[in-house]
Amino acid sequence: MWRRLVRSANLVTTIILMGVLFIMVNFIASRRYARWDFTKHKITAVSDRTLQLLRSLKDPVSVIVFYQPNQRLYDLIHDQLDEYERVSPKVKVEYVDPQRDVARAQQLVQEFQINAGDPNDPNALNRIIFQSGTAHKYLSDTDLAEYDYSTMGTMGQPHVKAFKGEDAFSSAILSVTQAEAPLVWMTQGHGEKSLEADDPVGLSHVKKYLEQQHLSVQPTTLLEHPTIDPNVKLVVIAGPTRRFTEQELLVLESYVEQGGRLLVMIDPLVQTGLDGFLAKWGVDLGMDIVVDPARQLPFVSAANLFVTTYTKHPMVQKMQTLMTLFPLTRSVRPIQPAPAWLTITPLALTSPEGWGETTTSVKRFQYDEGKDVKGPVSIAVAVERAAPIRTRLVVIGDSDFVGNEQLPSAGNRDFVLGATYWLIEQEQLIGIGAKPLETIRLNLTGAQLGRFFWASLLVMPLLCGVAGAALWWLRRR
Repeated sequence: MWRRLVRSANLVTTIILMGVLFIMVNFIASRRYARWDFTKHKITAVSDRTLQLLRSLKDPVSVIVFYQPNQRLYDLIHDQLDEYERVSPKVKVEYVDPQRDVARAQQLVQEFQINAGDPNDPNALNRIIFQSGTAHKYLSDTDLAEYDYSTMGTMGQPHVKAFKGEDAFSSAILSVTQAEAPLVWMTQGHGEKSLEADDPVGLSHVKKYLEQQHLSVQPTTLLEHPTIDPNVKLVVIAGPTRRFTEQELLVLESYVEQGGRLLVMIDPLVQTGLDGFLAKWGVDLGMDIVVDPARQLPFVSAANLFVTTYTKHPMVQKMQTLMTLFPLTRSVRPIQPAPAWLTITPLALTSPEGWGETTTSVKRFQYDEGKDVKGPVSIAVAVERAAPIRTRLVVIGDSDFVGNEQLPSAGNRDFVLGATYWLIEQEQLIGIGAKPLETIRLNLTGAQLGRFFWASLLVMPLLCGVAGAALWWLRRR
């Protein structure tokens, strides 16, 4: 009798302890767990830039996913925002289906002035709203993905080729949590590329992209300003074709001397009057065209090159797996000997087979020892002065790579954004780009499909039956 009671008590105690252990393990696992992204391009894993941004948040950020669950980006959005919530308790995400939760949807439409009834916008019901305090920003479908429109004829709709969720989400959080957007001036009046033009060589896309990173971009004419406002965090000179006046050079010199930041992109074969100014800051602008037969795009001139060799400078150290396309560039190198008070670092280099061609009138390029610039050739440099006032410059031998047509190519956008963040001393924000989505297809012949069909219909069930019969026979022995 007593033995039976003891055994029953032990059984009950064991069951209770196992239940308590199960509950404790699940409780701990729900709060402390690890997640891994095994996709090739780490589609939903967050970068170091985002980790630092999320961990530095002081104010709560509310994210409202005003999105239809049947949309193609919904699952990617959900997985990406799960990571944001996991990293930072300051981020809270709410999912609202505009077709099922009609009352909440109407409330959001009125509160954030969403034009949900626009017949010309098929994504009017798909918005992601970021809010912190009184500031808010919303993202649309086109902000979250890059599309391939070449498939529209056969598939009926564009194909998603890259997901930009992390880039867009981090930029939106930065936008609603920072008090003021850094001011960027882009010079005009010397034949520079237009900020508003939507043509292939215009800069409207890079302007939009910088504004998405919470930067205020304004065109300016230097002659209208005796000095540059100290609130201007960065001055950009993009593709001038005419000379700067002496007065403008004095304005730039004064700005840089007082700690200003300058991004200069100068194409080959143009006279801008900036050579002497840049030489004072240790930069040698080559009067040449850089060619690289080992880094040549198919069916085009060797002067259309792509660069895959970068230095360890903070601006480009995270671009080691990306290539940057430069349609036509000149060499940009540190002056020798470099001034001791400056740190001048090449950023992007050709292969050893590349060179700077000084005879620019020929159709067929050929390296001339002692005359041309021997490779590897630097086509961009970063300049930094630590004292008495910290100053930074980036000089690039091409401006076409940031034009509307070239900006989406490979690492072009990462290159210009990395330069911008380094110049304004926000290096922690360098490192996010669009993540390509790869579709894996299994192509089988008719015979292979037939073998697969019979294997799944007959062979596998037959093997299971044989294994079961063998096990039954062994137990009977």
